[in-house]
Amino acid sequence: MSTSGALLQQWKELEQRINYASSFVLTTHQNPDADGIGSELALYYLLKKRGKEVQILNISPTPDSLKFIDPEGLTRRYVPSQHQTILSHSDMMIVLDAGAFRRIGQLGIDALAAKIPIIAIDHHPKENNPIYLQEIVNTKDCSVGKLIYEFIQACCPDSMDRTIATALYTAIAGDTGNFRFGNTTSNSHRVAANLMKYDIDAYAIYCQLYGNMSFSGLRLFSTILQNIHFSDDNRIVWFVITRQMLQDNGAGDTDTEGITDFLRMISGVEVSIMFKERLDGSTRINFRSKGAVSTNEIAKQFGGGGHKHASGIVSERPLKELYPEVIDAMTKHVKETCK
Repeated sequence: MSTSGALLQQWKELEQRINYASSFVLTTHQNPDADGIGSELALYYLLKKRGKEVQILNISPTPDSLKFIDPEGLTRRYVPSQHQTILSHSDMMIVLDAGAFRRIGQLGIDALAAKIPIIAIDHHPKENNPIYLQEIVNTKDCSVGKLIYEFIQACCPDSMDRTIATALYTAIAGDTGNFRFGNTTSNSHRVAANLMKYDIDAYAIYCQLYGNMSFSGLRLFSTILQNIHFSDDNRIVWFVITRQMLQDNGAGDTDTEGITDFLRMISGVEVSIMFKERLDGSTRINFRSKGAVSTNEIAKQFGGGGHKHASGIVSERPLKELYPEVIDAMTKHVKETCK
């Protein structure tokens, strides 16, 4: 069976499972992005049209920069003391864009304890995790938003409306860098064009995602530019963001988004890296590659993962301890790759 045929069969199986279930919990990975939030909302509205009870619970709060797509406040941060009852009474949990089950945190642990059937829909490499009742993965798709679009087209095309189209377009635009990244294809553009038939405001979505820098973000960006580092061959650029830097500039975590992508544009650079100290002292690292270097190989070495050219790490280890090891590993990897 061809890939498209196999995927179609998966969608039909998912549709049957949805038909037999009454209540759902939808979730996505920690530190959710436009693809995760947009996919959740699109699936939420679709399931509500079918008369289902639906809750969106995430291990992290929705970033301020993405609240524009959720004016009703449907995405909520998971609080065990408040939401475990919802889990225990749900028929199914659908995990969107997580990349790895552990990235949904305590919510995943509690769902397993409640013995809820769990379905994953993703475009990250397949986990083959036995906990999933069904794992629907297509790594060739640019986003989970595009996968949800394909599900709707395969099983219930008449359900598409402006609200769902807006959520899906936001998901796709978010994961393709507004159709600039290497995961953008002719099919991505065709899907976007079809979604635009529903009178969505594509320009407003672009402005919210990529044209809305705060003054505090600008101050932080200025500080970062004065403290960027390059490898000896200038193929790697990296920067460090400490909690003190954020405080000094009146900036928040959302002000750090997009900087890694921007520095990747420097001529001669193959890989851009962000090291960020998190509030609890742990470390977040983002990798972005121009295409020649596979960054997820290094991410996996340190307990992370992601896409070939866009991956990351969240580690309990402190930044000062992890920083030199990651730089050393990436430097060796780039030299071996770009001989």
